Amino acid sequence: MSSKEKIESIGDGGLSGAPLYKRRLEIVSYIYKKTNGQLPIIAVGGIMTPSQAAAMLDAGASLIQIYTGFIYNGMGFPKKILKYLSKRPA
Repeated sequence: MSSKEKIESIGDGGLSGAPLYKRRLEIVSYIYKKTNGQLPIIAVGGIMTPSQAAAMLDAGASLIQIYTGFIYNGMGFPKKILKYLSKRPA
């Protein structure tokens, strides 16, 4: 939990995008292991590259949500992810 002073020093707005990726990957993996893969997990936060999308799926995510990656990479980003995933061994 962040202190009130720390939050106020950051200012308005929220934290999103690339700074979230590493922690989100850890959380997805943790939830997957704790639930023995019995719950669907939607990975959200900081997915900026096709390899990061693949890593989330490898960590146990059932689905991924992209937002910042979509904004910065353009409308073709989902296609790039699918192309990357299709070239990986099954």
